[in-house]
This record gives sequence, structure tokens and C-alpha cells, in this order.
Amino acid sequence: MAKYLYEVSLERGRDNPAFSAFLKNAMNLNGKAPDFGGISRVCLVSHHMDIDTIRLLFEEGLKKSKSDLSVEEITKDSLESLTGHHRIYTDTIKNLFLPYDSYPNIK
Repeated sequence: MAKYLYEVSLERGRDNPAFSAFLKNAMNLNGKAPDFGGISRVCLVSHHMDIDTIRLLFEEGLKKSKSDLSVEEITKDSLESLTGHHRIYTDTIKNLFLPYDSYPNIK
């Protein structure tokens, strides 16, 4: 089954009062840190569900901080864009996600 790759971020990261709920949701959805620093503000999630469902799953337990959450799909275009911020995840995606699953929006 084809999967989608998402960047999920929480504004203010560890300083956000809802960080523990964000981290719990990231662990439940097998979120990966985009670098060696661990999940502090951003995590990468591979899933077969659509972006709205991923957002709903991450909003669980956030209460007042729902507006601090952002979910973006990572695509081939966003990885190749010279002005896009997904470009910094290229090595992580190539080594951690692409060898194991099929991502039609990336290949």
C-alpha cells in the first residue's frame, strides 16, 4: 500500500505546554526525528492516511494548542524546491523512509 510522508510541527516545541501530548502522539504514530537531536519541534510521519486524519490524530490531547500544530505533506516538488524547507530532510527521507515503503508523491 502506498504511503504519504508528513512533516508535523508544534510551535515553540518543548516550550509549548502541550509538548508532552505532541510527543505521545508522535510516538503512537511512529514519528521520526528529522535529525539526531530527537523530536523537539518537528517530526516526520509516514502513513497511509490523508493529511486531515493525521492532523486529527495529532490534535488529540492538545486542547488549547491546536492552532500551534501544523501538518504538511512532503512531496517530490517540496523536496526539490530551492526555497522550500523540506529540502533539509532529503538525506533522512532517502535513508530512513524510501528504502522500505512506496511513496508515489516523492518518487
